[in-house]
Formats: sequence, C-alpha cells, structure tokens
Amino acid sequence: MTKIFLSYAHQDIAMAKRIYADLRRFGLYVWLDSETLLPGQDWGVEIEKAIEESSFFIALLSSQSVDRVGYVQKELKIALDKLEMYPEGGVYLIPVRVDQCEPAHRRIKKIQMIDLFPESKYENGLKKILQVICPGRLKLRSKPISLTPAEATEMIIQKGFYDESKNPGGAGLAAQFEPQNILGDRVVIDSATALMWQQSGSDTSLLFEMAIDNLNELNRNKFAGFNDWRLPTLEEAMSLVIPKKIDPLALKESQGILFIDSCFDSNQKWIWTCDDVKGLFYKWVVFFDGGSCDFAIIAKNSVRAVRML
Repeated sequence: MTKIFLSYAHQDIAMAKRIYADLRRFGLYVWLDSETLLPGQDWGVEIEKAIEESSFFIALLSSQSVDRVGYVQKELKIALDKLEMYPEGGVYLIPVRVDQCEPAHRRIKKIQMIDLFPESKYENGLKKILQVICPGRLKLRSKPISLTPAEATEMIIQKGFYDESKNPGGAGLAAQFEPQNILGDRVVIDSATALMWQQSGSDTSLLFEMAIDNLNELNRNKFAGFNDWRLPTLEEAMSLVIPKKIDPLALKESQGILFIDSCFDSNQKWIWTCDDVKGLFYKWVVFFDGGSCDFAIIAKNSVRAVRML
C-alpha cells in the first residue's frame, strides 16, 4: 500500500486536515499525527517510524511555518536524508505551498513545488499531487472491452470505486463536478477525469439497439456542440457512483436515494455501458438506485452519454 506522510507546522493544521481528508477520499493511506497517533504512543518514535515507512513525504509550506523552529524541521531533515537514497529523478519529497513563501531549506528549493493557492487553484494542485502519488488513478479506460465478473470486481476494488456488494468499503472517486449549460444543453464536467457527461440522458429506458440510435441522434444534432458522444465504459460509469450512508431503520424511506451526485438528473437510475460481459450476450450496466453494477438482465436501461474533454 502506498503510504503518505503529511508534514506540517501547527499553524497550518486546518489545511493539513483538508488535504488529509481529500487524499483519503481516494482510498489513500495518509499518516497525519492528529488523526493517526493513538493515546499512549511515543509520538517522536511513531513519527520517525512513519517517515521511514512512507512512500511519499508531503511537506506543507507556508509563510507562517518555513522559518519557525519546531519538530517539523526535524521531519524535513529525516525526509531529505531518505531522499538521498533514491535514484536520480526519483520522487519522494513533495513540497506543497499553501501561500506565497520561500522554503528555508536549500535542497527543497531545487525540487519542483505544487501550489494550493489561491483557493481557485486548490483543486488543480490536488490533482497534481494525485498524478504524482497514483499516476493513472484518474485516467479511466475509454475503449470498450469484455469483462468477466471477477475482472470487473478486481477493477472496482483497484480503482477504489464504491459498489454495495463488490466493494462496500470503497470511498468512490473524488470527482470534481461542474454543471454547465452549453448551447442550451446541460452537461456536467468532471475535471478530475477530464470527462464531460450528459446531465440527464435518455427520457426513457431503451433496448441496447435503441440506445445506440439515441447516441447517434445526439451526435447528428451535435449535443452541446459536439459529435463525439459515446456510451461510457464500466470504469467511467462506476466513477459516478458515490457511497451513501443509509440508516437500516429508515430503509423504507430510502427508496428514492440514488448513489450519484445530486448535480445529475435523477431519472436515469440504470445506465448502459459499452463493455460486454465476457462469454455472455450481455452488457454491463450501472445501477444508481442500488450503487452497483451487474449484467443487463433487465433489457431496458437509460443512456447517459460521455465524451473526453
């Protein structure tokens, strides 16, 4: 498992906790003293042990902390010493600036930094961190393939997608949805995956052949100005599934709950994908009313088209 040590000065604890929470949403193991240390542990010993076992060291830098005396400077020294053991070009220490500051350590100045300021650049900075720590995590397959149930389950677990039966502990993809109206057509852009989705989709459930007709019509009419709309792969469709906490005692009242962000239309409860079930004449389908995927046992499902940005 990739382990990330998050180093910060006390003055920046709010930002440290924000980054910790965002990285955890991707299913990553992040060591943060305020969240990870247990009562009775020797914090000095545990910190050094965590740095030694870490795959990446994120150094949070700010104008309030770079020149301050404190244990954070010792953490940086340990990390820099560990960096010396890495081959040339290897990435271990990731300096992250939260405001306009100049690192005090000469060796850190030579390392490319990631900026999380101003606030409008936070999401892009977070995306860069993820690209370093888990390259390909946000890159979803766009070409159709055939998948066995075992292969689909393996993919879901590997990507950290939520599925109520295949991966109930999955955190889901930390998407960055932005609804837009383009030429009168409603779309949702996910900057985390560089995908543009229909905000709604087909008005009714369709047989697969009719779904393809619906898709062709979208492209003929240049929905939102584009003619490269397609059915999503299972990976892409599962990236829309988000976990929901449902009280078992209120299960009857949860019938209307969908495992998808509220920025999407709620009428498309089941959507087609372009992936086949290996060895069977079925397609994979994603069910937002149950937070799962399965064979297309029910022959009619909705279309929610997607395209690459």
